[in-house]
Amino acid sequence: MLNFKNAWPLVKNINFIEGVDEKGNLVGRRDMREGKHTNLCPAIAGGVSWNSGTYSPRTGLFYKVGNEWCLDLEIVKTTPILEPMVQLNLGANFTFTGPEGGKAYGRVDARDPIIGELAWRTDFPEPPLASLLSTGGDLLFVPDARGVLRAYDARNGTEPWSHNNGLGHNGGIISYAAGGKQYITVAVGRGSLVGDAYPDPFGEPYESMATDQGWLVTFTLPD
Repeated sequence: MLNFKNAWPLVKNINFIEGVDEKGNLVGRRDMREGKHTNLCPAIAGGVSWNSGTYSPRTGLFYKVGNEWCLDLEIVKTTPILEPMVQLNLGANFTFTGPEGGKAYGRVDARDPIIGELAWRTDFPEPPLASLLSTGGDLLFVPDARGVLRAYDARNGTEPWSHNNGLGHNGGIISYAAGGKQYITVAVGRGSLVGDAYPDPFGEPYESMATDQGWLVTFTLPD
């Protein structure tokens, strides 16, 4: 039997609930009724989206993307499309917006996984959409949405290395060893339900970025 330990917010802009009680239950859940609603945070893509964070036993820190964005929502009755195949049916129209008084952005936090205390953070002009990777060499790899793979010192957030892979990242990243060498391989390419929506709120470079291409890029340390 698992026992609830603690809950802490991964993003700053949350008004879908008021909080979480000592038993892990949601407090003040904001249930949506038919009609228009403004400044609902986080946006439909989520405060953390689907990408995986990473924990480093060496630093004792948990690293995770945070998406600071909201939306204006109109809940409407719709008829599901079932033929020739079932289509996505949200029952609502929405527009991405920034938090009140600001712009939408993304960040990566390094936090204590139990109490949520912040060790360091780095911000991005748009929320990163790919998963993160921490290594035994105290590096944190962050594939950002613009296509730049960034390596941070997992202990303090300094950035000793980066490489532009030419296209946005939406997928995973792994590390493995072969023939006595360590490799880092990252999926490169756009084309996802969330990533395809980036041109509207963020403009370039996403308006000109292909969504029908992709490749794997592999790096290794020099001899």
